[in-house]
Amino acid sequence: MKKRFFSAIFATILLTSFVGCSNNKASNDGDDTSNRAMAASEYNNYFKANAAVYKNLVTLPSYEGLEVSVDKSILDVTDEKVDEHINKILSSFATTEQVKEGVTESGDSINLDFSGKLDGVAFAGGTATSTNYTIGSGGYIQDLDQGLIGLTVGQEYDIPCRFPDGYQNAELAGKDVIFTVTVNYISKTNTPALTDEWISSNKEAAGIKSNNITELKQETKDYLTESNQLEYDNKKYTELMKKIVDGMTITNYPEKELNSLIEIYKNNVKSEYETYKDYYASNGISDFNAYLANMGLSSEDEFTDYAKETSQEYLKNKMVVTIIAADNNIEVTESEIKELGEEWATYYGYDNYQGILDEYGDEMNCEVGFEVLYQKVQKLLIEKAVEV
Repeated sequence: MKKRFFSAIFATILLTSFVGCSNNKASNDGDDTSNRAMAASEYNNYFKANAAVYKNLVTLPSYEGLEVSVDKSILDVTDEKVDEHINKILSSFATTEQVKEGVTESGDSINLDFSGKLDGVAFAGGTATSTNYTIGSGGYIQDLDQGLIGLTVGQEYDIPCRFPDGYQNAELAGKDVIFTVTVNYISKTNTPALTDEWISSNKEAAGIKSNNITELKQETKDYLTESNQLEYDNKKYTELMKKIVDGMTITNYPEKELNSLIEIYKNNVKSEYETYKDYYASNGISDFNAYLANMGLSSEDEFTDYAKETSQEYLKNKMVVTIIAADNNIEVTESEIKELGEEWATYYGYDNYQGILDEYGDEMNCEVGFEVLYQKVQKLLIEKAVEV
C-alpha cells in the first residue's frame, strides 16, 4: 500500500539527473538556469531568478479558469473494489503445491509429458516432457486441450486428435494423430482465507495496519479513496498542462540549461548501456550503435537530436511550472525540501536524505525543491480549473 510521491515530471528528472547526476558546479550566472549545488535554503531565490530568465523566452496563455473534462467514475470506491484489492493482498501470500493424485478438470494448471504420433511415427514438435499447461487456455489444438480433462494423475492415456484443416504446419493440417499423455501433477494454488487471525499474523508483511477484517476494509477503502483522488488530480493536471504548453509561445530555450540536460541525458543513456551491455550482447545487441538502433536511432547525430527533443519537452513543463509559481508568489522552504527528501530516502532505501546528498551532491536540493514547487503548482492549477 506504499504511496508513490513522485510526479510525472519527476520521471523525467529521474532519467536525466537522479540516475546519473551531473554534479553541475556552475557559477550563478544571470542567464544560467541549470541545476547547481546549493543549500536547501537557497532554492526559493534560485527558482525565482530562473523564472525571470524564462519570462524572456516564453509567453504563457491565460491559465485562469481553464476547462477540463475528466471521468469522475474513478473516484467511486465500491465494496467490490475494496474486496478486489483485499483479494490481491491475499493472492500475494498464496502458495502452490504439486498434487500427484486426483482427476484433472478444465482450468487446472498441470505438468505433463506427451508424445504425438502420425501413423505410428513421432512427428517434429509433437513431444515434450515435464511441460506446464493450463487446461482450457487454447495453447494446444482443441482435441488435445479438451482431451486433457478427466485424466487421472500418473496414468498414461492415448488421446485421438485431429489437426485443424488450416493448421500452420501443412504436413499435419487435417491429419489424425495420437497423443500419448501422462499428467505428472496438478499445480494447486492455495490462497489464505481472510480471517482476523490471518490479518493479525501477517499485517507487517502485508504492509497494513489493521488487526481485523472490519478495520482492513476501512483501511483499504481509505487507501483507494486517496489513491483514486491522486490519479484523478493527475489526469486533470495533465490535461491542464497540455493546454498551457500547447498555447505557450516559445522564442528560445535557456541555452546553458538545455545543453546541460542534453549532455546529462546522453551520458546516462551511455552509462545505462555500459552497465547492462553483457545482457544486451546476449540478446544480439553487440555495441552501442546497435543499442541506439534498437531505440530507433540510426546514428549519433540522431541520438543527439533525440536527446535535444526530450530535453526541450522537459524544459517546456519546467518553465511553465516555474513561471506560474513565481507569478503566484509560491514559496519553497528549506523544511519542505528536507521533508520530501526524507520521503525519497525512505522510498529509495537510504538511511536519510543526507545519504542521497552524500551520493549525488547538493544539486539534489534543486531536484527536490522543484518537486515541491511542482506539487504546489499542480494544486494551484487544479483549484483554478473549471470542470465540464
